[in-house]
Amino acid sequence: MDLRTRILVGYAYLVSLIVVGAVAAALGFHHLGSRLAEVLDENFASVRWSMEMVDALERQDSAVLAALLGDGDAVRAINVTETSFIRALDSARANVTVDREAEVIDEVDRSYGAYQGARDRLLSRSHDHPLAAYNEEAFPRFVEAKRSVVELLEVNHRAMIEADEAARAAARRRAAGHGVVVVLALLSFVWMSRALGRDVLVRLANLKSVAQSMAAGDLDRRADATRSDELGLLAEQLNALLDRQAELRGRNDARLAGVRDLVLGLLEARGAPCVLFAPDGRLVGATLEDREVGAARSALASVRSGGASDGSRFEVCELHVGPRPVGWLVTRI
Repeated sequence: MDLRTRILVGYAYLVSLIVVGAVAAALGFHHLGSRLAEVLDENFASVRWSMEMVDALERQDSAVLAALLGDGDAVRAINVTETSFIRALDSARANVTVDREAEVIDEVDRSYGAYQGARDRLLSRSHDHPLAAYNEEAFPRFVEAKRSVVELLEVNHRAMIEADEAARAAARRRAAGHGVVVVLALLSFVWMSRALGRDVLVRLANLKSVAQSMAAGDLDRRADATRSDELGLLAEQLNALLDRQAELRGRNDARLAGVRDLVLGLLEARGAPCVLFAPDGRLVGATLEDREVGAARSALASVRSGGASDGSRFEVCELHVGPRPVGWLVTRI
């Protein structure tokens, strides 16, 4: 796998991890919120029906007491509250969402039926002591019916609490899972950073150092070409260029050495000690002794400046190839 593909795969992995984590978090919390809202709405409806039943039952019991005490309008109030109670009971029965709720609703229905029977019997005859009769016959059934309705209210309230606790636990689990994903992403990022530094940045620094050394004239260094990827291929090409440069330099040095020997041979063939200078005054070759080369250079400088040469010691001759000057030959006389 080449370097470009490895980098693309690494970053695609990181991006996929982040995207999957974000999508999973969004979907998870959306599902959690929707489920919690659904549970709360259903149980809140049951709580509302239960509260309506409690209210209707209490108003009905008050109307029963009023009827016993001779209030003629109390019977109508009893009928209205009974209708309200039965409507709320039917609504609660149609909105059963908890396992035990159906059982409690049946208990409410049974206890309310017992209260209805006691109420009707109480109101069907006259009493010398109506309150005592009420406390003996209707009130215990009222308490039992109200207790069953309150139990229905508590069942739904407890279900709401349990739903809230379940939602909190699910949120904690999801948060822990997303925390693991974040830690995994961070560890993957650290690993990728180290791999990028090892596989790319360090090798780029090596190539830069070799190029700088090459520009400074050091042609002996070589780049790291141990890996077969893009940077490895670049290092191989740079090393091949350096090898070619070293080979050309060796050939050039050998050629210059041959030319220098040829020049010395030609100077020896003249028979007289002499020295050959380039057009700019650089020494090319000499058969003079080293102590006389400086004197020859002085004679050349005098001639080039327009003065007279030391005619008693050196003869200065400018060399040409056609009209082009190619050097100076200074011969000791």
